[in-house]
Amino acid sequence: TIENLPSPSGNFESFLRTMPGVVAPNELSSVYSVRGGSYDENLVYVDDIEIYRPFLVRSGQQEGLSFINPDLVSDISFSAGGFSAMYGDKLSSVLDIKYKKPKSFGGSAYGSLMGAGIHVEGASKNEKFTWITGIRHRSNQFLLKSLDTQGEYKPRFTDIQTKLDYQISDKTLITFLGNYSFNQFNVIPSSRQTEFGSINEALRLTIYFDGQEVDEYRTGTGAISVTHMVNDS
Repeated sequence: TIENLPSPSGNFESFLRTMPGVVAPNELSSVYSVRGGSYDENLVYVDDIEIYRPFLVRSGQQEGLSFINPDLVSDISFSAGGFSAMYGDKLSSVLDIKYKKPKSFGGSAYGSLMGAGIHVEGASKNEKFTWITGIRHRSNQFLLKSLDTQGEYKPRFTDIQTKLDYQISDKTLITFLGNYSFNQFNVIPSSRQTEFGSINEALRLTIYFDGQEVDEYRTGTGAISVTHMVNDS
């Protein structure tokens, strides 16, 4: 259902805007606010690993892909208040994501004028070792050309993500989660035309630009977690 929802950004967080009390600054951004709280007051976990947002560019069209890869998701839990203290000390919301734990080899792929992606997954014969990897590439070039500011847009957002699980024993599991993303946004604006005023006095403002904007950042994340079941409880 989430994959079929129309979204100009293609980010997983677009789904959260359909929940009560959740608002977002614009459709091209992955940030969201819950019940009037700050955008930084939302906890995000992937397989019990807290995900941080060290991105410096947050104005929508420059932002790129969010951390969560929808092709790898198996279960979603979202709470807009009243969640357990085990999640941490932030106050607005908790988004708890569980990635797939495959039992056999498989995969998927998609492509469009705005991007492409592929994911593969597999498991060993005894299912003690499982792995899942996804690669995404997205470019909103055709969408941005329809904005009021005319120019040459060259956005390129790419990321690769992998999760490895190894069942050491019946009670002990070790997990590795890794992510690397490359986000680049270039635009050479030429002109912008804005119309305003009333029916009796319609006004039009035309602005001509010189120069360019170049935004680029790379983000890497790596985490290892060990889960041990002391007993059946």
